[in-house]
Amino acid sequence: MEFSLKEILEILVKRFALIAICTFGGICIFFIYSKFMIKPTYVASVQMYVNSNDTTYSADLSELNYAQKIVTTYINFLQTKVFYKQVLDESKLNYTLTQLKDMTNIKAVNSTEIFEISVTATNASDAYILVQAVQEVAPVLIKSIKDTAQISVVDPPALPTSPSSPNILMNTLVGGMIGVVLSIVASLLLELFDQNVKNQDDLSKRYQLPILGAIPNFNSTKKNSERFFIFQKQNFHLWYKFKKKIGKVGRRKGNKYELKKVVFSDLIQNKVKQNDINKNIKTDFAVTEAYKALRSNLNFTLRFDGCKKIIISSAVPEEGKSTTITNIGISIAQTGDRVLLLDCDLRKGRLHGLFNVPIRPGLSDVLSSSMDPMKSIYKTTYENLYVMPMGTIPPNPSELLASIQMEELLNKLSNEYEYIIIDTPPVKVVSDALNLVKMVDGVLLVVREGVTSHPCISSAITKYQFLNANILGLVLNGMALNQEEKSKYHYYS
Repeated sequence: MEFSLKEILEILVKRFALIAICTFGGICIFFIYSKFMIKPTYVASVQMYVNSNDTTYSADLSELNYAQKIVTTYINFLQTKVFYKQVLDESKLNYTLTQLKDMTNIKAVNSTEIFEISVTATNASDAYILVQAVQEVAPVLIKSIKDTAQISVVDPPALPTSPSSPNILMNTLVGGMIGVVLSIVASLLLELFDQNVKNQDDLSKRYQLPILGAIPNFNSTKKNSERFFIFQKQNFHLWYKFKKKIGKVGRRKGNKYELKKVVFSDLIQNKVKQNDINKNIKTDFAVTEAYKALRSNLNFTLRFDGCKKIIISSAVPEEGKSTTITNIGISIAQTGDRVLLLDCDLRKGRLHGLFNVPIRPGLSDVLSSSMDPMKSIYKTTYENLYVMPMGTIPPNPSELLASIQMEELLNKLSNEYEYIIIDTPPVKVVSDALNLVKMVDGVLLVVREGVTSHPCISSAITKYQFLNANILGLVLNGMALNQEEKSKYHYYS
C-alpha cells in the first residue's frame, strides 16, 4: 500500500498525540540517561612535532614526505606495551595496560609532521597526569629506538576544566529526533495494518456499493449517565432526576420549571439515555440532516409503488444498527408514510426498549401462534410510526424467521404500511437475517467508522451476494465531523 503526501499528512495529524508523546518520551529518556547514567569523561592531550634534521631554511618535497612518513613510524613505536608500561610507571596511577591502551588515542594531525596523543578518563586529574607522563616518556622511548629522532612539544597538556562527554544538549535533541522518527514509522505501520474502516473515502474505494448515508458521530457522552423524565400533559410538570448533574435548573415559575443549558431532542420514551438528548446543537443538526439524506437516497433507490420492505443489517454487534433503524423510521414517518419497525432480532431485540413499549406480545408470539399480528403492533409517540417488538425469546429463532408464517405475515403487513423496516441480528454472528433475504426488497448494511473491520464487511457482503440479495448500499455510522463541516452545518442551522 502506498501513501500519498496528503494521506501521510492526514495520518500525522490523526496520530499527533502519539507523535507528541514519543517525542517527549525520547527527549526525557535521553536527557535522564545522559545526565544521570553516563559518567562524564575528561580529555587531556599533547601535540608533538617530528624534526627531520633539516638544517636548511627550506626543505624539498622528498624531505617533507619523509617527515610525514616518520610520524607514522613513531606512532607505531608508541602503540606498544613497553610505552604504556613506562607511562603507568611514570604516572604511578592504578590502571592496567589494557585500560590505558583503550583510554589513549594517538593520531597524526592533518597529514603533517605533528602527531597528537590524547587520554580520556573519568577523572580530570588522572587524564592530566597520564598525558604529562606521555609527554615525558614518548620522546625518550622514540630516541632510544632511533637515536637521530628529534621530538619537540608543540602544545603542552592542560588540566581539563569541563567534561568532554556526554553532550547532554546534543543527546537530548537526538532523543527527540529518534522519538519523532519512530512515532512516524509507527503511525504509518498502524495505518497500514489497521483493517478497520477509516473514513468514507476508504469505504467507497474498497466496495462497489453506494454509501447511502454517512451519520456523524454524536455518541460522545457517557453511557452510564441517565436522566429520568415523567411528562404530565395535564399541568405540564417536568420532573427530572439525574444520576450525574449535567445541566442547570432555572428559576421556578408557578407549576413550571425552566431548564437552562440542556438541549432536548425528540423524546421517544419516558426513560431515555443521556446520549439521546444531551447533544451539541450543531452536531444534532448535522445528524438530522444526515438521516434526511439517507431517507432521500432510500426513496431514490427503491423507486416503485407499494410497500417497501428493507432489512437493516450489520456484520458485527455495536455498529449502531438499532439506532439507525429508529432514526430512519422517524425520518420517513415525518413525510407522511406509514412505517412499521419490525424487530427480527429474536435473541437480543432492542426496539421495545428504545420506544418504551412492552416486549411481548411480539413477533415471535405471532409466528408461533395464531394470534392477530395487529395486537402486537404498538403506536409510538411519532405520527405514522409503529413498532412490533421481538416478543418472547423463542428456542428456534432462525427457523421462525425462515418459516412460511413469516412470509405470510410480511405479505399481510404490506397492505397496511408503506415501509417495513426490519431489524436483524449481526450476520457474522448468526444467520437469521439471511433467511429473510427472499422476502424483502433490499438490504442496507450498517458499518461504524474505526470499529468495523474490512474482513467483516467483505464476509457479510459475500453472504448476501451468495443469496442474490439486493444490497442497496452502506450506511457509515460514527463519521468524524471535522471543523470545516461543522462550520457549514452551523451556517445553515
